Amino acid sequence: MPAIGRRWAAAWTTADTRDLARLYTKDAVYTDLAVNLVFHGREGVEEWESGSHKLIENLEFEATGGFRGRDGVVVEGVFSGHIVGAPRPFEVPLVTVLRLRGNLIHSSNDYYNRTEILSESGLPADWTPPGS
Repeated sequence: MPAIGRRWAAAWTTADTRDLARLYTKDAVYTDLAVNLVFHGREGVEEWESGSHKLIENLEFEATGGFRGRDGVVVEGVFSGHIVGAPRPFEVPLVTVLRLRGNLIHSSNDYYNRTEILSESGLPADWTPPGS
């Protein structure tokens, strides 16, 4: 696993949302394809992580593998947690593609199955977070 991939995975499990944001360029783009959301810049990355931790208790990401290409890194792992108010916790595979500019992440794309998360959590397929 490339170092930036390990740091990215570890940053998701710290209490300080700035840890993840510091890994990104100032003009970065963070895309979560499963929920069709895009965040811009370090502030956006911090907003996404903060919101994720509010919605998902015990949010964890365990990196299980990955590789590096010329200008990018692929991180494979297991995404788990307990959606606030859901009957059960979930644990699903996740892949993230990190595109780099120098030693920082310029863009990232998360790939996981939203339907699987909702099913494992005991929520209906059309569930949306409160206030969305």
